[in-house]
Amino acid sequence: MSKRRYKRYKRRVEIEFTAGDTTYKGISSDLSERGLFIRTRYALVPGTEISIKLYLPNGNVANVKGIVRHSLKTSFNFVKNGMGVELIEIDKNYENFLYEELIDYERKEQIGAENLQKETPEYIIILCPSCSVKNRVRRDRLSMGPKCGKCGTLLS
Repeated sequence: MSKRRYKRYKRRVEIEFTAGDTTYKGISSDLSERGLFIRTRYALVPGTEISIKLYLPNGNVANVKGIVRHSLKTSFNFVKNGMGVELIEIDKNYENFLYEELIDYERKEQIGAENLQKETPEYIIILCPSCSVKNRVRRDRLSMGPKCGKCGTLLS
C-alpha cells in the first residue's frame, strides 16, 4: 500500500525555479496533483518556498508555488539528485496539463488496452497437408474452410 495521497505521473518537463533572487534550472521526473520532483544539482533546504515555471509540451508555461519537502544531493550518478516539492499554489495551465495530458491520457490508454484485448482474435497454426507450409488461421474462421496461402489446398 502506497503512502502517497496522489498518483504520480512520469513526465519530463523543463523547469525554472526561484528562491529569493536566484533562479535555477531543472527537469521534472514525476508530477502529481499536489507535488513534483525536480531533478537538479541545486537542491534547496527543506522548508524553502519556491516559485516554479514549468515549460509544458504544448507551449504553455505553468506558474506554481511550492515548498521543498525533501532534498537529495549525492555524488553518485545513479541516484536522482534533486528535491521533492509540495505544491501550495497551481495555475490553470498546470491543472489543464495534469488532467488533459496525463490523467485522461492514461485512462484512454487503459481503455484502449482493454479494447485491444477484447478485439484481438486468437490464431492457430495449421500445416498444409499438401505442401507442409505453416498457415496462421483465426479460430473464428475455421468453420469457413480456410485454404493454404501457398498452394490453395483446403486446410480443414
